Order: sequence, then C-alpha cells, then structure tokens
Amino acid sequence: MSEQDAQSWERQNRVALRRLILTVEANSQSLELLIAVCDDRNLQAKVIEQYEAELREKGIAPFRVRLNPKEPSMRRSVTELMAQEPRLRSGEPAVVTVLNAEALLGVTLGEEKSEQERFFFSLQWTREALLRFEFAVVLWVPEGIAKRIGQRAPDFWSWRGGVFEFGTGDRHENGESGRSSNVVAVDVRKSRQAGNSVEGLLTQVRELEKTSSESALLMTLYNDLGEAHEERYAYSEALVWYEKALALAEKKESLEGQARALRKVGDILQFNGRSADAIQYYERGLEVVRGIDDCRGEAAFLGNLGNAYHFLNQYQQAINFYQQALEIAQKIGDRQGEAKPLGNLGNTYDSLNQSQKAINFHHQALEIAQEVRDRAREATSLSGLGNAYNGLTQYQKAADLHQQALDVFRELSNRQGEAASFGNLGSAYYSLGQYQRAIDFHRHQLEISREIGDRRGEANSQFNNGLTSVKLEQNEAARTALQEARQLYAEMELSDMVKRCDQELQSLDE
Repeated sequence: MSEQDAQSWERQNRVALRRLILTVEANSQSLELLIAVCDDRNLQAKVIEQYEAELREKGIAPFRVRLNPKEPSMRRSVTELMAQEPRLRSGEPAVVTVLNAEALLGVTLGEEKSEQERFFFSLQWTREALLRFEFAVVLWVPEGIAKRIGQRAPDFWSWRGGVFEFGTGDRHENGESGRSSNVVAVDVRKSRQAGNSVEGLLTQVRELEKTSSESALLMTLYNDLGEAHEERYAYSEALVWYEKALALAEKKESLEGQARALRKVGDILQFNGRSADAIQYYERGLEVVRGIDDCRGEAAFLGNLGNAYHFLNQYQQAINFYQQALEIAQKIGDRQGEAKPLGNLGNTYDSLNQSQKAINFHHQALEIAQEVRDRAREATSLSGLGNAYNGLTQYQKAADLHQQALDVFRELSNRQGEAASFGNLGSAYYSLGQYQRAIDFHRHQLEISREIGDRRGEANSQFNNGLTSVKLEQNEAARTALQEARQLYAEMELSDMVKRCDQELQSLDE
C-alpha cells in the first residue's frame, strides 16, 4: 500500500472517530445503537481507547462488555453489565462498547442454531428490549459480520443510528482488501468519504430484486440509497428511492416502513421548497404513527408539519403543531425532544416580530441542549437567539451569537447550518452598516446553498445580496441578484417574497 493510500485511510479514520464521538456525546443519556466496523484488532483497541478517553473528559462514563460466543445476545450481555454497574441504571451520561463479535466468524452459517444465527436473531428485537436503557451502545463487528447484519437482521440494521468504518487498507490472508466495494456497512448518512456507497447499495438491490422483490430488506436498502443520494446532494434521485421504499412498505402493509418513507419523501419536498406537497405526506405519516401508538414519531411529524406551515408563512398553524409536539415530548419525558419544538416556537414568534417571546423559547431550548449535550441543537438555539436579538436591534450581540453558532456548525460539518449562519451574520452586519462585510457573508451562504441544493437558502442569499448592493450603490449587481431571487421564490410559490422582490426592483427603476 502506498504512503498516499495510508494517509487517506488515516484521514478517514479520524473523520469516522470524530463523528462517532459526536454521536455518542449527543446520545449519552438516551438509547442509540451504533455499529463500528473494523478487521484490525490493534486499530480497534486504539480507537476505543481514544474515544473512551475523550468521552470520559466530557463526563460520559465508558463501559465495556464482551459477547459470550455460546450465548451471543447483545441484550443479555448489556443487561448483565447494567446489573453490575449502578451508573448505567442512574440515567447519567454513559456509553457501552460491545466486543467479541469476531469470535462468531469461525462459526458456519446454516448449521442448526449456530451461534451466528442466534446472534443475528437476537439483534432483530434488541432495540425494543433496550428502549428502557438510557445510554449509547457501540457494537464492534468485523466486516464479515457487518456484511450479513443487513440480510440476517434487517430490522436492527434499519434501527441503527450510524455505521462507522475503520481500516488500514492492508490485505487479509484471503487476498481481499480491508474494504469491500459492496459492503452495506458504510455510513452513507454521515460520511461523504464513502464515495462507493451508492454503487455498492445498487449492487445489493439488483441482486435482491432478482430473488425476492418483496423482501423487507429492500425497504431498508431503498431508504439507504435515498440517504446516500442525499449525501451527494442528488435530491431528485433520493426522492425516487424513497418513493420506491414507500410503495413497497404499502404493498407489504408495513406501517413502520410507511412512516419512515413518508417522512423522507416529505423532507425532500420541504427542502426543495414544495411545502404544500410535503404537508400531504406529513399528514399521512402522522395518521400512520398515531395508528401504531408511536409517540416519538407523532411528535416528529407534528414538528415537520409546523415547519412546512412556517415556510408558507402560516404562523398560527405552525405554532399549533409545535405546541402539540412539545406536549408529547413533555408527556413521555423526552428532554432532548423538547428542545426542538421550543426552538421552532422561538423561530415562529420571531417571524411574528415578538422578539422577547422568541428569546424566552430559545433560551429554554438552549438550556436543554446543553443539559443533554446536543451540540447541533445548541448551535440552532444560538442562531435563533441571534435572530431574536437582531429583532431587538441589539445587532452586535446578534452577530456574536451567530458567530458562536457558525463555529459549532463547522465543528459538526453541518453545511446547511453553516450556510444559514453566514446568512445571519450578513444580516447582522447589514444592520450594523458594515455593508461590504455583509455582502461577503451572503456570498459565502450563496456558495454553500448552491453546493448542497438549498433553494430557499440560495434565494435568501440573493435577495439579501440585492438589498446590500443597493446600499453600496451597486445597482446593476443589485438588480441581477434580486431578479435571480425572484425567480427562485416564484418557483417555490412564495408569493410574499416575490412581491418583495418586485417592490425592490421597482425602487431601482425610480
């Protein structure tokens, strides 16, 4: 292996480790099932030591447990560990690392009641059995086991909160490389480093469709393909796969599968400015999750409906949905779930020019985010507070808050949050009269919004560029930016913003 290849693997390992730590940190007081894939025992030990040391510094207690090859039940192993460790029963931040899955590789699949088969069977219902446990679980598996989880335990695979691959690129004794091009166990949702994930998933889909066109695993693979395309910002392709997942879920009368696909389709439509269409899918999803008594799912769909109505400037309807989502989160004791509707209520009251009320909601959301160590929600709350203080004409304080949010979003590699923060900083410096600096921030937002396909972000940045160019007496640049913003708003059927663009363009002609 060349030195360049080795450096590439080292970079990918660092990225995977950072994302694993951030995911555990955000879920150290609630159940989150994570899968770490690695064939190198020395590398595995090194990575575990690294994330345990860093998490320990953050106040998250690390624990380890080994699977018994003769009784390879993750549920049983974790339950026995809980009985021995009071902290795991106290609700304090913790993470459990599950080891020794590699011991199952030597067992031949197909033999009656083989250890591997018992392991995969136990995974099928592990999540439901662990729902009462309030900590993250990291299951370490070799590639040979990871390949089969999606086939032998499709429900568990669909429940996973993330898959993190670590490797060296060295050759194994059997001549295969340390990374297979068609392994399912690639974190297609969280890692753009895995450029071959779409091709690998497509290969598996084609093979499975030949033998079992109605397999439950296909629903998972269709959704995974949708997510993989989202990672590449290919939203039209993602929508095709989510719709295929929805059609199969309806054919198999899988309510859980329908709920997941309906949310995914709605999210894509919403992201592309088609809020009215998204509402139809969210309403269907809400009906489905209510039918299966899925309280968390109900709160999520209510929040999505609130977002769609907010986007359409129908603020009172948005508030009603956010309040319902908040009540459910409070009822089931979901502290992390409370923060999101609180922040959304803050955003909506800010849009209604009720800045102080918005600040109160954002402060509540920020306190919860910091309490549960949800860095993404913390950044979003900081952004909301910045917008609200901007409404109170405290522009420098707003700029400081938006800078804090930008720093966190960059740390999390959240490009959409980063773009929004640049736009918010541009608005704050516009209010401060620093117009050239404002334009620079809006151009940063425009670049990222185009990169990730965020049409609303692109339109907003162009509109704000136009307003700021007027202040700099750059009228032709302003006209071009406003015309492009108008076209985007018209395509998204945002009539109020189209009117605002028309008003600004008319002012330029006077």
